[in-house]
Amino acid sequence: MPQMLKTGFIGLGNQGSPIARQWVDAGFPLTIWARRPESLEPFVNTAAEIANSPADLAQACNLIGICVVNDADVRQVLLEAGVLEAMRPGSIIAIHSTLLPETVIELDKKARSLGVHLLDAPVSGGSHGAEAGTMTVMVGGDAHPLERVRAVFETFATKIAHLGPAGTGQMMKLLNNNLAYANLVMGINAMELASQLGMDRDVAADVIRNSSGNSDGFGILRNQDTLVKISGPTSNLAKDVHHLVEVAEEAGCSDSELLEIAQSATRRLQNYVATL
Repeated sequence: MPQMLKTGFIGLGNQGSPIARQWVDAGFPLTIWARRPESLEPFVNTAAEIANSPADLAQACNLIGICVVNDADVRQVLLEAGVLEAMRPGSIIAIHSTLLPETVIELDKKARSLGVHLLDAPVSGGSHGAEAGTMTVMVGGDAHPLERVRAVFETFATKIAHLGPAGTGQMMKLLNNNLAYANLVMGINAMELASQLGMDRDVAADVIRNSSGNSDGFGILRNQDTLVKISGPTSNLAKDVHHLVEVAEEAGCSDSELLEIAQSATRRLQNYVATL
């Protein structure tokens, strides 16, 4: 039952921290661990407990959320740091990071061998969505553990979609992200064309934001902080594009126009930012 869940969270970054904060604020017992002490500061005045190690956290919890940066980081936490080995049979791990589908499929097999349930559960909505409780969770994995944790997911999400077995959550997230990047590239094209046609770029962007051409991808162009972040060295854009291309090629779908547009996203974005 949801009220019996003892939750834990690893990956208290831009998205993970507000997600975990929603869990503890909703009254779920929460244990956290982080490499950097400053990541724990948002939880100082909460009921959250701090574990000495990832393995200690795993022993104390029967639901653990993971929201670290990439595939290698997830493997390090779950395998090298001993989280999977320390979890009790019947426990649930929810991976909220964006990864290659084959990574979560591999980890799901390892978890099953230990009697642990793995939910492939990447999220969309950004930190503002986590803080507002309006994120989308794209879930791959068995339905039963999802229902056990649904009340926890509902603390930070309004849409929880069960897509199929492990791996399908990541496939959906990659498709969603790359569609947003394609919208971003088309938005850049529109802004550059507007400028070439003698229009004020800011005025043109404001018109589009309030008209039928608007999209979340285009909205990135009007958010300076997000624009700088996804065009810089810590951006996940290139990783997400690479992952979708790899998945599509393995499935024999590499002729997609979406892939062609998404692959140009990093270059087009960097060139656009340089003109601002």
